[in-house]
Amino acid sequence: MANAEHPALMAAPPKSAIGNLVDLRADEILLPSFMVRANGGVYLDPRQMESPAQLVQFIDRVFSSGVYLPGLDLPALARLMYPRTPAGATTEPRAADIVRIADDIRQFPQERRGLYKSVKAVDGGARVEYMFEPVAIERTVQVPIYGGGDENGLPVITGYETDTELEPATLDVDEFIAALWTKGVRSGIDIEAIRAAIASGRTERLTIAQRIDPVEGADATVNEQTDALHRDDSPAILPNGKIDLRHFKNRFPQVSGGTRLLKKIPRDFGKLGFDTSGKALEPAIPKDFELSALAGPGTQLERTEQGEFILAVSDGFLNIDTQSQVISVTEKIVNRSGVSLRTTGNLALSGDEYEEHGEVQERRVVDGKHMSFHANVYGSINSSGGRVHLLANLSGGNIRNTGGSIQVDKRATNAVLDARGGEVHIGQAEGVTVIAAKVKIEKAVGCDIVAEEVEIGDATACAITARRIHLARAGDRKGIETLVSVWVPDFSAIDKRIADIEKSIAETQEQIKAKQAMLDDRLATPEVTKYIAVNERIRSGALKLSPAQDAQWQQAVQKLARPLQEIRALRGDIDKLKANISSEQEDIDGLLTQRNDPGEGVNCTIDAVTGDVTVRTQAGLPGAAVHPGIAAQDMKKLRDPKDTKTRLFSDDSGSFSWTWTQDS
Repeated sequence: MANAEHPALMAAPPKSAIGNLVDLRADEILLPSFMVRANGGVYLDPRQMESPAQLVQFIDRVFSSGVYLPGLDLPALARLMYPRTPAGATTEPRAADIVRIADDIRQFPQERRGLYKSVKAVDGGARVEYMFEPVAIERTVQVPIYGGGDENGLPVITGYETDTELEPATLDVDEFIAALWTKGVRSGIDIEAIRAAIASGRTERLTIAQRIDPVEGADATVNEQTDALHRDDSPAILPNGKIDLRHFKNRFPQVSGGTRLLKKIPRDFGKLGFDTSGKALEPAIPKDFELSALAGPGTQLERTEQGEFILAVSDGFLNIDTQSQVISVTEKIVNRSGVSLRTTGNLALSGDEYEEHGEVQERRVVDGKHMSFHANVYGSINSSGGRVHLLANLSGGNIRNTGGSIQVDKRATNAVLDARGGEVHIGQAEGVTVIAAKVKIEKAVGCDIVAEEVEIGDATACAITARRIHLARAGDRKGIETLVSVWVPDFSAIDKRIADIEKSIAETQEQIKAKQAMLDDRLATPEVTKYIAVNERIRSGALKLSPAQDAQWQQAVQKLARPLQEIRALRGDIDKLKANISSEQEDIDGLLTQRNDPGEGVNCTIDAVTGDVTVRTQAGLPGAAVHPGIAAQDMKKLRDPKDTKTRLFSDDSGSFSWTWTQDS
């Protein structure tokens, strides 16, 4: 300490500058409520401090009053004055213990204040430099003036004159901090560098303080809580162990109810920075969000001591909207990336409902049930019943849905739609092949259609075969007419079948007569007649045989074994033939029912003929489907116009209406 070099100053112990409220002097400092002097030191209780600004104000008042803090713990003081928690962030808990910050508060002698020179700000104020060099204190001394000698010959002091001299001194770290404060340097002070420079005594320029840059925070985010959030796009492995490059292993993950899906990671506000004057430097405010905004259908928000979570409410398929980031768990599969070799490969869906928002590319196949497509389809869709709904266009692909429905809201071009036993609805169709029970098209051009019932708003150059047909308009295109075939019952096959069965019954009846005559002959022989009479009495109990008689009876039966066997065989043959007749008669009854109920409403109506149109009948088995089992590639055969005998209409204008009857 510098005081050690001044014996005159150490005549009495250094006096504390801490005063009390009763007899506070002008040169004393009154401690605030959050500070106390005890146990040879000055302590601070953070719990009693309303804000760090209170401490900054107090320290500023201390250093501005010409005092300093010997034994200062600068790092501890800096942490309390300049906490790095940004505004808006969760306040860090204050220290639970009282903190010692200095030994005392003492006067900073004016003569020593001059030892501390000016500082230099560099790099735009980012750093502060100080020139360390030897220092000295200028002191005033009384120099004696000597005159003549006294009686002993010694010089006699005749007076004194005032003079000055420089006394070498040493800087003090605690005084240095107080001096820096008054020069505007209050934060980022490198206390160890200062301490080392003072101890070395070298002349050198050093950086003694530098700006503390803020630490940027991080936006709030989420942490995945289950591996089920990730689909597995690796190739599927077939049961035989081979790899199927056309299918992905697990494109649409499923989760169980109660599974935690996401956890919110709160935003990190970072840390405050401070320039060398103690001014706070705020980091950018990180972005935040409400986790509830990401919880879609089938999920719910859960708040626990561990944090905020989104969890699945029930079992289902996971769906993440890549645009809104909303996560849902639904009974249906929702895909937004389309179906291609790059995104999904071919799909074999396990769910009961599928919704696609991207395109289905050419040669890609989707197998499922209850499917809807919001973008164009160029590939193949196979549904096991249910509904297939295209809200866009079908081009060059095909859809198969036996027993279900197919709906194309916009346009179908050069495609195949096969809904045998179901319905097909199309906005506009061109070059389309359609097989269904019921077909409804707003406008059809160059289409081949087989159905039970067909309704078209505008049919051009189409080939149509159905039982019930209604065309609002019909015409030709580029020389190709519209060919309409009304599927009417053909009884010839039924009649032939009935005749064949009746002939078979007659033949069987003749066989029965022949076998019955043979049976009657066998039964008319005396031996058999007697056997039958005696055997009947024995079976009824009317005749009791003694042991001797029973032996004789068995001998008689043995002699008749062959005739009796022939009788049993003839009776069995007759029973089988009668059963055949009964079965064939049931077949006739069924065919007669089919013939008498061929179906209602076999008709064709064309409201307006606007070009070449031909209407003809085409015979088929009553009750059977129209062109049963016809393949899509065979539909061109519908345009064969060779059978002119069944032609009902052929013209390029007018209208047409016809209803089939048994007498047609």
